[in-house]
This record gives sequence, structure tokens and C-alpha cells, in this order.
Amino acid sequence: MIEPRNDSRLVYFQYDKYIGNWAVIVINFDDGVRFEVVPVFTNQSGSYTYPDSNNGGSWKTTNPRPEIKAIKDRNAICNNNLIPLCRMMRAWKRKWDVPIGGLLIDTLAYQFIENYEHRDKSYVYYDYICRDFFRWMADQSSEQMYWRAPGSDQYVYGKGLFQYKATRCYNKSLEAISHETANPKREWSAKQKWREIFGTTFPD
Repeated sequence: MIEPRNDSRLVYFQYDKYIGNWAVIVINFDDGVRFEVVPVFTNQSGSYTYPDSNNGGSWKTTNPRPEIKAIKDRNAICNNNLIPLCRMMRAWKRKWDVPIGGLLIDTLAYQFIENYEHRDKSYVYYDYICRDFFRWMADQSSEQMYWRAPGSDQYVYGKGLFQYKATRCYNKSLEAISHETANPKREWSAKQKWREIFGTTFPD
């Protein structure tokens, strides 16, 4: 058990259960919306200290504000394509049970889109953007242990190998695009293939 710190800058410190080795408060609403609240202390630098229940318990520091700003800034210069890409990849993570954290998804998407040729295109290019991002993730070294988060430059450690599932979904995206570009188009088949990747959150 982590002992609470005697600190007047406590933002919210109370928890009733552990979820995935993190001390969080889970708030479920009747409409299906779910919030997981992490108790943190604010630091003078603007970062946060939070409890980690792994290995007997410890305190760790995170600095999300510069990360949020970096994502927003790059999203603005990429025709607002970055944030939707991050959200779509979270749907992929849930559907495929990919061992990857949300911050690592954001970090990889941030790096990928920096020099991506279609980064300034409209939403009609999302099939190509997803296809190419899956290929880019699949090509990440399986021996790489961490990446650097945008803005804060903090270490973002991998939770497992995501490359194999990225490769599988890259191949599925090729199938989906082949249905879209067929003459005549096979729109129903394309949508079903995208649903295999992203689940039922993908429009029917």
C-alpha cells in the first residue's frame, strides 16, 4: 500500500480499487460513459506526481500539459488529422487487445504524421492514412523498449509487441482499399473489412 503524502497541493487522493495495476477511481454513468480518475499531486513545475501500485508501490511523475500542447499544435498543421488518427487507433487497440498504451499511440502517431505525404488531406484519405500508419508501426523495431513523448520528452515504455497485430491490420486495410477502388465499388465489403480492424465503432 502506498502511503499518502502530507502535501497541501493534493488535487484528489482517494481510491477504492486497483485497475490494471493503477490506483484509479472508476465512475460509470447510466449512458455507458466511463471515467477513470487518477489521484495526483501538482508540482511547482506543472507536472504531476501519482501513485503506482507495481512492485510494492512507488511515486512517479508525469507531465501531460506539454504533451497535450504538442499534439494540438501538430494536429493544427496537419489539417486536424492527428487527433482523429489517435482516436481510431484506440478503437483498434480495444478491438484487437493490443498491448499498447494511449500515450504510446499518441507518440507514434505524432512521429508518423510529421513527414507523412497525405497529412494535410481531407477525411477521405483516412483509409490511406490508417493503412500507412499500420505499415509504419509494423516496421518499428521489436527490440525498442521506449519512445520519447511529444512535448515533455518523457520516456514512454512499450507494454508488449504491437508490430504483429499492426502487420495483420495493414494487410486487412489493403483488402478494404481494394474493395473501395474496385469497379464497381464493393462498399459493403470494404466497410466490413474496416470493422474487422476497428470494431463496431466504424460506421456501418
